[in-house]
This record gives sequence, structure tokens and C-alpha cells, in this order.
Amino acid sequence: MKVKCKIWLEEKDGVAFAEGRRMLLEAVNRLGSLHAAAKELGMSYRAAWGKIKATEKVLGVKLLEVTTGGKGGGGAILTSEAEELILKYKKYTERMTSLMEKEFKRIFGNKKS
Repeated sequence: MKVKCKIWLEEKDGVAFAEGRRMLLEAVNRLGSLHAAAKELGMSYRAAWGKIKATEKVLGVKLLEVTTGGKGGGGAILTSEAEELILKYKKYTERMTSLMEKEFKRIFGNKKS
């Protein structure tokens, strides 16, 4: 038996940042395009853009530098704020997972299911 949990950052109007948004930003970083990142994650471009805009509004920072299409095509890169947000979120979730697993073992022991 093991313990699982989901961690998200929330504001009064809903989710500010969570695992799905982290994955979306990392895919943008890897692929250089919000459209390609959305496609890879099986979501519409509109949904992906909405999630990015919602997080930007709640946090008051810009997450992507976007260039529109044309001769060379469009693209997107992460801002330094987005990179910092990803790092902090990963650090926090890793720390909370570690603490949660320690407490789980302390309370429930190491019993196998």
C-alpha cells in the first residue's frame, strides 16, 4: 500500500497552478510552441491558452513570450517567471511527497497490500 495526493495552488476563483499546467509549460519549453504542447497533451489550443491566461491573471506575471506566425512561423518560450514557478512548484511537491510518505510509514507501517 502507498499514499498518493494531488497538490495545486488555488485562488478564490479556482486553480492558479497545478500538475497539468506544469506539464503544459514544460511541453512549451521543449517544443517551442503552445499549439504543439497542447496537441501533445491531448488538449485544444484554446483550452491550453485559457489555462495559461488564467494563471497569468491570478499570479500577475507573464508566463510565455509568444511570436505570431509568418514566414518563420510562430512560437513560444517561457519567461523567467514561468521557469521559476516550475522550479518552485516541483521543489514544493517533491518535499510534500517526501513528508507525506514518511508520515504514512510512521502511522501505517510498511505493510504490503
